[in-house]
Amino acid sequence: MKKPNGAESDFDLDGDKLQGKADAKEINEDRALERADPFDADAPEDPEDARKFKVNPKMKKLVNEERWGVDRIPEVNLTAIAEIHGTEEERKQLQGLNDHAFNAFLSDRVGPRRKIPDSRHQMCKDQVYSDILPSASIIICFFNELPSVLIRMVNGIMDRTPKEIVAEILLVNDCSEPDKDPEKELLAYAEENWPSRIKYLRTKQNEGLIRAKMFGAGNAIGEVLVFLDSHCEVNENWLPPLLDRIKQSPTKVVCPIIDIISAENMAYISSPVCTGGLNWALTFLWDYPANDFFKEPEDYIKPLKSPTMAGGLFAINRNYFYELGQYDKGMDIWGAENIEISFRIWMCGGELEIIPCSRVGHIFRKRRPYGMQVDSVGKNSVRTALVWMDEYKEEFFKARPHLRQMNESQYGDISEMVNLREKLHCKPFKWYLENIYPKLLPNKMPDVHRANVDPSLSNYLQKYLIKLNGTNLCLTAETKSERLTKGARLLLEPCRKVRREQTWRFTKQKELRPMGSSTLCLDTLKGLRLFKCHNQGGHQEWVHTSGKVFNAAAGKCITTENKINSVVEIDYCTNSKNWAFDPITATSAR
Repeated sequence: MKKPNGAESDFDLDGDKLQGKADAKEINEDRALERADPFDADAPEDPEDARKFKVNPKMKKLVNEERWGVDRIPEVNLTAIAEIHGTEEERKQLQGLNDHAFNAFLSDRVGPRRKIPDSRHQMCKDQVYSDILPSASIIICFFNELPSVLIRMVNGIMDRTPKEIVAEILLVNDCSEPDKDPEKELLAYAEENWPSRIKYLRTKQNEGLIRAKMFGAGNAIGEVLVFLDSHCEVNENWLPPLLDRIKQSPTKVVCPIIDIISAENMAYISSPVCTGGLNWALTFLWDYPANDFFKEPEDYIKPLKSPTMAGGLFAINRNYFYELGQYDKGMDIWGAENIEISFRIWMCGGELEIIPCSRVGHIFRKRRPYGMQVDSVGKNSVRTALVWMDEYKEEFFKARPHLRQMNESQYGDISEMVNLREKLHCKPFKWYLENIYPKLLPNKMPDVHRANVDPSLSNYLQKYLIKLNGTNLCLTAETKSERLTKGARLLLEPCRKVRREQTWRFTKQKELRPMGSSTLCLDTLKGLRLFKCHNQGGHQEWVHTSGKVFNAAAGKCITTENKINSVVEIDYCTNSKNWAFDPITATSAR
């Protein structure tokens, strides 16, 4: 496989570094065995290659390109499948949360494919894209990933992407740990279900996300590289808007709107239109357009210039990726590479955009399920500041003073990146600040363009008393000095329509918010308590069905004893009580 403009990959198919200036085409021929069609019964075999798909001759007739896309994608009722029954299922749920930092138990129940809501603006459905789009290599790097998430992701790509624009899907296993490696289950499913353009690669050692991406890119054949994190689900027709924009201008790097897949209950939640920003610590931030940005209907779907990218999901012309210098090879594992490449794109003649008609859901985890033995984020951030920020690097070190002591032996040689900046004739960082992200300039940091009033105060559907059936006892938030506080318990007390701590707003996000607070929601993460609302569903998303008040993230229902001042808790739904939601109107509240 010839690299664009003579560029070379730093890692071979198994992660070993290439020596010298070996011709990329010859290297590819040497790898022909490993890149053979995994479903081809006539492909050469390597008995020492335990990673190869096991070939079943009969599968060649069954697994072909006609498998791409299916007509019947199942509807999945998350509420119905989220309930847990007994201590063994609860143990499995907790184990999955510990291993993956999301509800792996529920993900497995969701299954290999599902329908998700079409979160695009209505006008996106009428957009027309070029009949001839560049081909895409979709690169998905993973480490210790849950098999059901990967399988559902690949099936979603097949179900919602035109076949003719996908050159291949590359699944790059970054040498997962033996006890958490999804390889066996993944390859078994692939043999039975996936066509040959879905390919599997593996590094010989754990390289970290940055090098794994370069490794995948070095083995890609598509005209455009599309990088996706390994816990995503693509939405309808997500790829054509990205490819069409790159076809118009090969130096544009484009990103989809990133929707939210709840880590707690796997619900798919639409995200607002936003762009990427940053602060002086080089931490990525989401920026929201000013309220007056959306003057015309077309403003909701037109591309937005973005100062930075989140980094996990983007598309770039393959030639341009190599002309730009791919990732900084001196960076380790993960962190700040998205900021660095954003600076490089803008300062060296490219453009970075968000494409609203392309949407991809992503599981946003609250923590990384595996630790890092080195501070790769710190190291990578220092490299970024020293190479790109000129005199403004002092602002970075003011924001992260502990990194000022890091020396070259720790952050590594940056001469290659400095030379690349000169070779590409890149602009100074001052130009980036003045033209791309002026809000970062001293004394020019405006408020983030959010509504001044919490929108949840006006987006509730109804106010209720939540009454235990057959009693005059209501769900009541515990107060301290007549105030509701974070961590407050729930009690069962006599119903009174004028008590704020008994009046619950049920919002469009299916939250239950007590009237006595604008920031607290009923939450199940640490038992049944009030915690700060995060607007992401999960442990704060409630369903009232058949008398039960159910939380899918916990897989349990609200219950209590039939006594005044009893503590209200969550338990298996088979043990729970029935509750009535009594609407509160202006008349009834008098």
